[in-house]
Amino acid sequence: MIIRLFRYYQSLLHLILLCLLLVNGNVFAQDWKSPFYREHSLVGKIWDTEKNAWITEKQLSMELLEYDYILLGETHNNADHHLLQANILNSLTAAGVKPVVVMEMLAQETWQGQPSFWADIEILKEQAKARNDGWPWELYTPILQAVVQHNLELVAGNIESKTLHQWSNKIGHYTPEEVLAEYWITSKGLKQLKRDIIESHCGYANVAFVQFMERAQLQRDSIMTTALVNSKLPVVLIAGAGHVRNNYAVPVQLLNKHHRFSYVSIAFMPVLPDLKNPMDYLDEIPKVFDILYFTPNHTNQDPCVTFRNQLQKMQ
Repeated sequence: MIIRLFRYYQSLLHLILLCLLLVNGNVFAQDWKSPFYREHSLVGKIWDTEKNAWITEKQLSMELLEYDYILLGETHNNADHHLLQANILNSLTAAGVKPVVVMEMLAQETWQGQPSFWADIEILKEQAKARNDGWPWELYTPILQAVVQHNLELVAGNIESKTLHQWSNKIGHYTPEEVLAEYWITSKGLKQLKRDIIESHCGYANVAFVQFMERAQLQRDSIMTTALVNSKLPVVLIAGAGHVRNNYAVPVQLLNKHHRFSYVSIAFMPVLPDLKNPMDYLDEIPKVFDILYFTPNHTNQDPCVTFRNQLQKMQ
C-alpha cells in the first residue's frame, strides 16, 4: 500500500513538473535541419497507431512518463531525428525523470571499461568516435549533450561487427525453426524481416547474405534487449528504426522473452513526396510502430539508384 501511494505521488509530481514546462514553451519546438520536403503536409505531425489518431507533442510528452522502456527508432543520417531524440531526453529530465540511455552505436566490446557517467561532452565525443568509428557522431551531438548535461547513465547496446561475424561462423547452419525459438518471433515476423532485408538491398542480396543479415539483425536485437532489461528504469533506447519494430525486433523480445509490457516504440519517419497518409509508412502493418513522428528528409535520392551506382563503381 505504501509503495503504491509513493508511485502515485511520484507520477503526480512528474506530471506537474511537465505541465509547468509546457506552459513555458513547446518541449519539442524544432527548427528543421534536413533540407528536403519541409513543406510536406505530414512534417511535424505525430500519429498514434493504437489510437489511430493524431496526437500533440504535449500528449506525447505526458504519455512517455508512463513507460519503463522508450524505444526511439531513427534514420541514422537524419539530423532532425537526433535532435528530437535529445528533446525527449530533455523533456523527461524536466519532468523529474532520469532515464538510462542505451545506444546501438556503442559496441559493448569497444566500450568496455568506459565510465557510465560523463562530465565533458568533448571527451565523450572523442571516445565515441575513437572506439566506434563509422557512425555520424557529429549528428549525435545533441544526444550526447543531453547525457552530459543531465548526468544520465550511458550504456553500450550493440555488438561489434567483427565479433558478430565470428559468432556467425562459429554457429554455422541453422534452421528457421531454431531461429523462431531462439528469438521468440513468429514465422510471419521472420518472413517480414527477410523481405525488409531484400528490399533494403534493392534486390541485390543473395540467399546466403540474406540468411546472415537476418540472423545478425536478430542477434543485435537480442543484445540490445538484454542491455535494456539489465538497466535501471526507465530506460531509453537510441537505435535504427528497424530495431524498434513491433513485429520482429526489440519489442518482440521484451514482450515474449522477458515478459516486459511497459514499452513504446517510436519511429521518426522521413517523409516522401508521394506518401501523404500515415498508413502509407507502415508497410501495411497498422501497428508495426506505436508512434510515427514525421520529419523532413535528409535526401531526395532514390536509395536503390545510389546503391546501384555504388555497386557499379565497385565493379
